[in-house]
Amino acid sequence: GRSTSSDAPPMPDHKKYPLEANGIELMLGGMANAMSLVTPRKGLNIYENPVKYLSATASVLFGYYAILTFADIYCFKVSSQRMGRPRISVVKRLAKVATVGAATFASALVLMGVFVLFGAPVGSQHAETLMAAINLALLAVTPAILTLKPNVAAWRRALLSVEPGKTVPEKWAAGFFWCTMATTWAAAYFVPMDWGRPWQRWPIPIVGGAFLGNLIGLLYVALRCFVIPIAQADFQDSEHEKRQMLRDMQSGEVSKKVN
Repeated sequence: GRSTSSDAPPMPDHKKYPLEANGIELMLGGMANAMSLVTPRKGLNIYENPVKYLSATASVLFGYYAILTFADIYCFKVSSQRMGRPRISVVKRLAKVATVGAATFASALVLMGVFVLFGAPVGSQHAETLMAAINLALLAVTPAILTLKPNVAAWRRALLSVEPGKTVPEKWAAGFFWCTMATTWAAAYFVPMDWGRPWQRWPIPIVGGAFLGNLIGLLYVALRCFVIPIAQADFQDSEHEKRQMLRDMQSGEVSKKVN
């Protein structure tokens, strides 16, 4: 077996959580994104009826979050100590889903106000602006709602701090939030251009940028939260085993000389 000496490296933070559950969730997130972009009927597309289309995409995304929240298996909610915890009642699970929905809708209202401040139509297209804000909230803010503690300090540390030593849930929330927000901001520059393209109509660039950023966020958090830490941990374990083997060999040679 592996050595248990005092100089063994500490357990990486990502190993406190089952990789299988979070890996499955990453794949489900990608599938939810893909399903949200599918147009199964001719009348359901963002060019002809943006409100109806964005309602469908929001339903798919919230359904994804609702299932994982109800099952209590969203990112980092399943830990190695979960096996001994009491079962959560159905009422409490439904209450958690309702809380997530309310918090997401509240963040959407804030984002809608931000859209208006930055030039979204004020006298018209209110439904389009609201549905775009709801989709952006689901893609950027809901992952943070589900992973961060409900206090200002936790959100400030995760989303605004650049100091090292962030926990895996904080990296997860920040990855989705900033990747989605950055591409949404970049896509907004196409709206006022005088190219006359159908995809420039409000809020199509905003929504497209949000979905692209969320897909980038999926890749980012997979690499930063799991692939890279696992590779680094395996390398450290290998180096520790090599050092321990050398110490054992040197100790054996000294014992032979003494005898």
